[in-house]
Amino acid sequence: MAPTSTSRLALVGSSLRTVVVTLDPEGRESRADSPAYLLRSLGHEVIVSGFDLLELEARTTPADVVIVEAGEHLEIGRSAIQRLRQRPELIAARILLCLEVARVMAFTAEIGADDFILFPVSQEELAARLWQLRARDSRPRAPLQLRYGDIVLDCEMRQAYRDEESLKLTPYEFQLLRFFVERINRVFSRQELLSRVWGYRHAGGGRTVDTHTLNLRRKLGELGERLQSVLGVGYKLQKADGSPERPLAADRAPTMRLQSLGTTGAAAAGRSERPRDIVPPVPAPPYDFDLPMRATRRSS
Repeated sequence: MAPTSTSRLALVGSSLRTVVVTLDPEGRESRADSPAYLLRSLGHEVIVSGFDLLELEARTTPADVVIVEAGEHLEIGRSAIQRLRQRPELIAARILLCLEVARVMAFTAEIGADDFILFPVSQEELAARLWQLRARDSRPRAPLQLRYGDIVLDCEMRQAYRDEESLKLTPYEFQLLRFFVERINRVFSRQELLSRVWGYRHAGGGRTVDTHTLNLRRKLGELGERLQSVLGVGYKLQKADGSPERPLAADRAPTMRLQSLGTTGAAAAGRSERPRDIVPPVPAPPYDFDLPMRATRRSS
């Protein structure tokens, strides 16, 4: 049974540390439909900042949730989220983006927010969003650290290190690397990566995946060779040990080594014999496979 709005309020509690980033930090804070006002009415601690983030300069306490009031200004919201993610105390914070309904179709994984909420904001919807974020964080957690070769992934700080030096991954690159490290040698399509890693479906998103994958491969150094493209499918990450596989060129068929079986007694006596060092061709199977999923019967 889904929790009611009242039970959601109880589950969220009154201990959230929140930051609201808005274009009008003085005017909107006092409005009854503003996120800052509603958060305070729910009993949460609130810091209000402009998009210049000056109010956060002297603040080092981590926040649980950051709400960015972008409205119709999606690019300004994206820029603010990028700068927020660079602040050490906010790396692990969940980010909600407040949007006008007309801008929802432009909301993609590249924006960097964990979720969005529409203007005008209601107390019940805001409580529900906070409950969803808290429920997501309270699920059984994976290990706080993962290792891939000589790279250590800090899942709490969302960064990867080699010899204690940060690889300076973006949030998208870290999410992609963690996804692959937890699923070694499995092949995923671009659309699967877009929806399962970042949680959104977006037309033309394959280019986004390619860009993040290429950037991640470069930052991984020698291990980047193990993040491989699978022709016609997507990408996979090989184990850190062993030699990376090299995909066959499309115009080259694998060749079979011919074994010399020596001279038989019959051949030595002068009788002709069918050459024994040629392997007869293997008959084609009765199915043509349209990778990766569909098989059709070969017409007779």
